[in-house]
Amino acid sequence: MTTIIFVRHGETLWNKERRYQGQKDSPLSPKGLLQAEKVGEFLRNRKIHAVYSSDLKRALVTAESIAKHHQLRPTVDVRLREMSFGVWEGQTREEVRLQYPDLWKARGQDIVTTRIPEGELPEEVVQRFRGFLDSCLAKAPNQTIVVVSHGGALRLTIASLLHIPLNKASCLHQSNTGITELIFTNKSPHVPWEAVCINCTGHLG
Repeated sequence: MTTIIFVRHGETLWNKERRYQGQKDSPLSPKGLLQAEKVGEFLRNRKIHAVYSSDLKRALVTAESIAKHHQLRPTVDVRLREMSFGVWEGQTREEVRLQYPDLWKARGQDIVTTRIPEGELPEEVVQRFRGFLDSCLAKAPNQTIVVVSHGGALRLTIASLLHIPLNKASCLHQSNTGITELIFTNKSPHVPWEAVCINCTGHLG
């Protein structure tokens, strides 16, 4: 069995402003830096074999705060990036709603097939993320691995692993430095993953 501990990055300045970040980057806020330290402390007593991270700095800084307690360095993989929101990146929700009213409405009704210009569809995010997981599982039997990524990408991937329709992925809220732990048991082709916890935030107290 392989245990995957998914962690969303700490709060960023753009999170506070409710801006779409996607594959652009925004530094961690003071609160986000504290969250990163807290999740690192919380996981310090777990036996962790490897830490993987998106290459975006907000995730990498969070991953480093976890890895340092285990004498590890995060391994960066671009497949762990956030979903690309294309032309919406850098804008607030309100700015997008006013500038793209028809697209905003269409995406609200059908997030799965409505593409933001220059952006990704949910299934495309899942394919690249699960490609990473497949390669990771093949070389890490019976290990515990931390994967630091982003809210949207994590919601979609976790939904896919647990056979939840992607249009319901937003039901799986992922807080800043929230922890979701899944075990790859491979007991059955129909139920290969078991959830230990979803979006645990007790360490933030």
